[in-house]
Amino acid sequence: MRAKEKKEINIEVGENIRLYRERAGYSRERFSELMGVSPRFIADVEAGFAGVSLTTFRKLCEVLGVSADRLLWRQEPAALGMDEQISHLNPEYVRVIRELVLKQLEVIAVASKENRQEKTRR
Repeated sequence: MRAKEKKEINIEVGENIRLYRERAGYSRERFSELMGVSPRFIADVEAGFAGVSLTTFRKLCEVLGVSADRLLWRQEPAALGMDEQISHLNPEYVRVIRELVLKQLEVIAVASKENRQEKTRR
């Protein structure tokens, strides 16, 4: 049996897929279930041993919640807007973040109201 050869593009894209899969909080097994492929296939893709079809690539983007350009050319979150930064996170993390932001907004609204009242008393 001939050893599999790695192509540079497969290595780069595979590393990006692994990065975004891990950021999304998916194990390889869970991710393969969501993709409808074997964990071995995901391992081969992430290691650069295998490429993917356009159909599979599109599904990768959908399952990971990232754009194709993020999988092809890794963009670091610092260059992205807040919505894009959290779009690839596990939905449970997004729920917690949303709750925290709403609580902070409540605190800011109360502080702002108290500040306005203090100014009108002066």
